[in-house]
Amino acid sequence: MKDVWNKRLTAAVLTAVLGGGTSVVWAAQQAKAEEPAQEIVITANRLKNQKVDTPADVTVITSQQISDRGYRTVTDALEDVPGARVMQNGVGAYESHIILNGDERVLVLVDGRRFNNSMGSMTKATFDAHTLPPVDMIEKIEVVKGGASTLYGADAVGGVINIITKTPEETTGKIRVGYGSWGNQDLGVSVGGKVDKTGIQVAASRNKASYFKYKDKNGDTKKWPGQSNYTQDNLSLKLTQELTPSDGLTLNYDYSNMEGWNPSDVNHNIKYLSHLNKKTNNVGLRYDWNRAARNHGYLQTYRNYTSYYNQGGMDETDWGIEGQQNFVLSDTNTLVGGLEYRDAKAHNEKAYTGKKGYNNKAIFLQDQWQFAPTWQLNTGVRYDDHSKAGNRTTGSAAINKKFSKDSNAYFSWNQVFRTPTTDDLYYDYVDPDYGTKSVGNENLKAETGNVYSLGYNFKLDPKTDVSVNGFYSNLHNAINWKYTNYVGYVENIDRQKKRGLSLSFVHHLNKLWDVDAAYTYVKVENDRNDAGYVRDDNYAPNYYQAGVRYHDTKWNLDLRGRAANGLSKASYGEQRYLTLDFIARYKFDQNWTGFANFYNLNNAAYAEQGGVVNGQDSYPMPGRRIIVGAEYTF
Repeated sequence: MKDVWNKRLTAAVLTAVLGGGTSVVWAAQQAKAEEPAQEIVITANRLKNQKVDTPADVTVITSQQISDRGYRTVTDALEDVPGARVMQNGVGAYESHIILNGDERVLVLVDGRRFNNSMGSMTKATFDAHTLPPVDMIEKIEVVKGGASTLYGADAVGGVINIITKTPEETTGKIRVGYGSWGNQDLGVSVGGKVDKTGIQVAASRNKASYFKYKDKNGDTKKWPGQSNYTQDNLSLKLTQELTPSDGLTLNYDYSNMEGWNPSDVNHNIKYLSHLNKKTNNVGLRYDWNRAARNHGYLQTYRNYTSYYNQGGMDETDWGIEGQQNFVLSDTNTLVGGLEYRDAKAHNEKAYTGKKGYNNKAIFLQDQWQFAPTWQLNTGVRYDDHSKAGNRTTGSAAINKKFSKDSNAYFSWNQVFRTPTTDDLYYDYVDPDYGTKSVGNENLKAETGNVYSLGYNFKLDPKTDVSVNGFYSNLHNAINWKYTNYVGYVENIDRQKKRGLSLSFVHHLNKLWDVDAAYTYVKVENDRNDAGYVRDDNYAPNYYQAGVRYHDTKWNLDLRGRAANGLSKASYGEQRYLTLDFIARYKFDQNWTGFANFYNLNNAAYAEQGGVVNGQDSYPMPGRRIIVGAEYTF
């Protein structure tokens, strides 16, 4: 009966994929679906361009979409980006990572400032999505899938996520209160305004849960063993000061605090529970000149501090300074040049001997040339001088053909130079509970290689938008943590290949109804010691996203499905799954809005993080839950 039900659910998703659309980009213009405004993106080229003039796979999530769709966190929004996956390694005070094009090596920026840490976490990901600003602080999120290392450096292998916060103008504010299953709380407040030439925008949020439940391999709903309660607080502040109509200063401050219990997994004794406390304090200062002109430039400095306690204390301080200047060579040719310096120092009282770290100096140039009315060529070069990994020059090239205001095709190539984290280099620890040993390697080589993307965006008809993107990467000396007989060690894999395809489209049925869908295929293979390529079982080869949305002046109703199949029995208890979310929002008047968010509506048993014992996922995702509440906007 279970297999029949799963087949029916999978068939339903496939049907939606064959008849639906993409996910995020279209929703900003609900009432004018037939004549959408041209989206402006910055992240892909470090220049303002229309999306159709950008040779990359780009998705934009606006503040209006965040509000209309009831996204409570940044990860809620990113889960609806075609091909993006949010990986949660457990419940309670866990970490949350983002995968783009099948790769965890993703660079995360907030207003152009780096948020990735340098310590790492024995995975390829170097940031925790829980540390990002509250959603009420966000003006838009730009997601660029594919390599961007020449412009942004080491972590931009799978792509770049740039969270652009609101710039204070008129006085506005919002208060949000929500409560739900398992002691869940969703609280938020934001306010912003401008007096003369000085503006302030501030937002704070709290997400809290008392415990979690999941559905096991037998179909029974169980409570996670031991304590899994947590509290996540976030605060963001932005101060702006106009110096002239085109020049100004911006001060940013971002704080996060995660505290609670992080149970190891459901297959081990609760004695492996650990109390976790993770705080971040990030501050940045930026000076912009010629902001509205093509020869815009800026200089910024930042300091990111992370304090992390999990069976022992650890902390990290990163600071950097960056500058960029755009040079207008002609009406059709712009050169972007920049300098970067970053210094990282980390201390882990249980795993390092003293403070460890490195610094990196870099210079980059990118030329954007419209060599014909509908053709654009981007070429770039970057030089990095890393205190541990040495120096390297990398290059990039991309070409874009614009067919119409809604249609373009592109091809891009980007070289990779990704350096080891401090955990990769210096970690040395024996776990007293598990008896496992984890050892880093100071002689690790940096990852190098090439990333390619080929894509086509077009309108199938006036109401249907289609996007197709293929991607391929071939890395040398890929860094990987491997455990054998309770001993973990980090290694350079001779070669790692990733290839895949992303297909997404959206169809506007009318001014009230939209349907969308996306399919992503990913294959990851590793070649150790020239022994031949072996498939990596920790990735879902087939991933589906689909949704139906109704919206009018009062209601916003959104039913979304996410599914995967082809998961390996060696890593997952469930080889396929489908989970449904339903978001309902009703606008009572100009100020008051009520909401109800249903997650995992069908109470599916599934896991995103690999790990299995006797057919039971070690890190099952939470079961069915609901949060209801209200917002007051002023």
